[in-house]
Amino acid sequence: MARKSRKATGTVILAQPEQLIYNAGAYIRLSSDARRKPGDSLENQQDIIENFIATSPDIRLVEIYCDNQTTGTNFDRSDFNRMLEDAQSGRINCIIVKDLSRFGRNSIDSGYYIEKQLPAMGVRFIAVTDAFDSKDGDGGVMIPLKNMIAESYALDISRKCRAVQQQNIQDGRFVGRLAPYGYSKAPNDCHRLVIDEEAAAVVRQMFDWAASGIGAGEIVRMLNEMKILPPSHYKQDKGLITSKKLIGKPFWQKRVVVDILKSRMYVGDMVQGKTQTKGYRQSNVHPDDWICVPNTHEPVISREVFDRAQTMFQRASERDKQVRREAVAYSPHIFKGKVFCAHCGHPMHRHRQNKDGIYWYRCESQWKFHKDACFQVSVKEDELKSEVFALLRKHAEAILGGYIQMERMVPMKTAAADTELDEINRQLSASGHFLKSLYENMLGGLITADEFAAMKADYEAKIEELSRRADVIRTQRREGASQREAYTGFANAASEAIAGNELTADVIDRLVEKILVRRDKSFEIVLRFRDEFREVKQVG
Repeated sequence: MARKSRKATGTVILAQPEQLIYNAGAYIRLSSDARRKPGDSLENQQDIIENFIATSPDIRLVEIYCDNQTTGTNFDRSDFNRMLEDAQSGRINCIIVKDLSRFGRNSIDSGYYIEKQLPAMGVRFIAVTDAFDSKDGDGGVMIPLKNMIAESYALDISRKCRAVQQQNIQDGRFVGRLAPYGYSKAPNDCHRLVIDEEAAAVVRQMFDWAASGIGAGEIVRMLNEMKILPPSHYKQDKGLITSKKLIGKPFWQKRVVVDILKSRMYVGDMVQGKTQTKGYRQSNVHPDDWICVPNTHEPVISREVFDRAQTMFQRASERDKQVRREAVAYSPHIFKGKVFCAHCGHPMHRHRQNKDGIYWYRCESQWKFHKDACFQVSVKEDELKSEVFALLRKHAEAILGGYIQMERMVPMKTAAADTELDEINRQLSASGHFLKSLYENMLGGLITADEFAAMKADYEAKIEELSRRADVIRTQRREGASQREAYTGFANAASEAIAGNELTADVIDRLVEKILVRRDKSFEIVLRFRDEFREVKQVG
């Protein structure tokens, strides 16, 4: 401690220790709970924190972190995580919140951050209205107690919200975030559906087509050719959807059309409760257990049109079943997930042309999307089998020869790797002993501290290089073993196919990466294995 003496007076003046200045981050959070307290507004939280800082000469505000419309029971929040990163980097060394509940409502996680993680990072924590300051070190039992109260409050709110939602469902009030396609929420009542005439006209046309016997696939094609926006893109165009995660593909799909044509919402019945949440998992509910309340809103179509559409669906389903019963036995799908259109890149679908069991692969982009989406690409399955088998037979000798050569090389490569690793371990051990002797020599005065530091740095660099080389060898051995296993499977599969003169789904999965079919019925066959065997077979 510095001292200044004054001979004239004999007094001693003590220098004051320099005051630590805390760089603070203000954390404010607005709950997603609709019934949140008025005093918890973002503006009010910020005012309370800034007024506190104004009266604290040892604290200066560096950054404001704000999470809006987020739950306090989950700590995966964007600005909360950004705040922790700034604390970790040293940009801030103090975190200030209005009260403990703004920090979080999960007692275990909140306690961990406040009592463990933040002190470990040297970060001061202040909850203004709870009069808590970690600098004082007197939190005692109050932190876990307050956090438990906050967590209990959050759980109670959650239970009440679920109960209110369930009652609304039972009463036939709409509880979804987005209204079904063809409807919108009433301006003065978010639980009531009103007809959106623009989309409803499309829905009526779809039901008219279905009632006249037009299948769902043909309806999809007509909607796409008419360039009608699919539901998610329509809602985006209306400003109802802003998140990209909620926007589907930019064209109609069969699944979407079928869901609309089977929904009783369009006859004025409220159908909800199709999913349930247990824990954190959401699962589908059996249709028999859906909650259906009749005549809750204005219908888009009549019940007669709806019933006629369902009758046509049922007839089409029965026809398909009859065709399947009369057809010859099913042939295994050995090229599943392997055949693609070379022009549009979409998977080609396997079809049985007739009851005789002749299979084709066909690009359905023109049918599923619109007529200009792609060419009418198709190829017989038997042609694919013939060409794949011919390619494998051509390369079987090279594949098996390479496998035999690899097997011969494995023992030599393994022995060389073992020898090098033994030498590395010997050098590492010797280097460790040498460093120990260097230290002892320094302590004994045989070398200076500077000499010790220089030699120590040299040997540590050598040790690091040896360790790095050892890691490389071990990685190569692991990769070599994995490659050998793959090579063995590849060679065995090729031998099996050639010997049995038959292709199976397992053999195709092992050997073939993909098959690209062109409009002129030529195609490319790409093998799965290493580059030297990844030959492209041109067939014309």
